[in-house]
Amino acid sequence: MNTARTQKYVALIRQFLDQGISAEVFERQYLDLFKNESPGMSIAEFSVLERLFTAVDAYCPDPSLRSEGDLDEAQLREVAQSTLSKLLAQ
Repeated sequence: MNTARTQKYVALIRQFLDQGISAEVFERQYLDLFKNESPGMSIAEFSVLERLFTAVDAYCPDPSLRSEGDLDEAQLREVAQSTLSKLLAQ
């Protein structure tokens, strides 16, 4: 699944996991990237990336505002790592 289309996602996720960007910056960049994706993505790619989109959307950095179903940064990193592994497989 490691295609030219997914390389931009791989690079962004790696930057986040390597602590090159904050969770807040990752959140903004990932949402923008995914929402503006051009048509033609395979079902497999979309499924993997949509799972991370859902996690990013559920990310809430402020513990006092976090409700049930929201994710903290550690949980977001877990989903990002899982997504990266899936994108690099095959």
